[in-house]
Amino acid sequence: MGSSARLKIKGSIAAAIAIASLWADTAAAKPLSSASVCEAAIAQQERAQRIPPQLLHAISIVESGRWSKGEQENIAWPWTVMAEGKGRYLPSKNAAIREVRALQRRGIRNIDVGCMQVNLKYHPNAFKSLQEAFDPTLNARYAATFLVKLRREKRSWTQAVKHYHSATRSLHGPYRNKVYAVWRAERRKARKEQIALERERRQQSAARRAHARAERLLADNRFSESRQRWLEAATGSLLDSGSR
Repeated sequence: MGSSARLKIKGSIAAAIAIASLWADTAAAKPLSSASVCEAAIAQQERAQRIPPQLLHAISIVESGRWSKGEQENIAWPWTVMAEGKGRYLPSKNAAIREVRALQRRGIRNIDVGCMQVNLKYHPNAFKSLQEAFDPTLNARYAATFLVKLRREKRSWTQAVKHYHSATRSLHGPYRNKVYAVWRAERRKARKEQIALERERRQQSAARRAHARAERLLADNRFSESRQRWLEAATGSLLDSGSR
């Protein structure tokens, strides 16, 4: 094999390795869709308390959902305050706490707070402080525990969802319909995301296999080059000996 041919093969294998590495690195580095703090806390509680996937999440979207330009979807907002029939989406935890305290100074007690809009009037012992009330993990945990309790009492998730909002039939029927519409949409989205994730994993696996094959080919080529150089040196030595 001539030196130019060997260089071409070596260059092709190196290029294959570079392309495979680039694909694998790009796939691995591609960030997953970012989730709000509410979404992460809620997903954890759904698993921990065996709530049907996305159900508590759907409730949170109905309760405290707001449009996110970054996510291009509705997300549960952790610093939401609802009172006097008006939702307030505050920019921070401290701002939300200040808003609640201002409402309380005015004598208002019927206030919903946080990811899951836990009502401070009807759940006075849910949290030790407003700091806890606006902690997404604690807010989601209390809401999940309450929903599971309703499920045991009412013997169905449908009834639990209704009574999470209200015991009044005229109010909880439309609420259930709204939550279930969101739930269906979120489950479809979750399935699509899972399919995309599995596809990405397969592509990464294929890229890693291609990279390993290219590395083996390069190693074999290096061995062949070494062997070729030895043969050329040995042949040269024999020719030199014969000429003498």
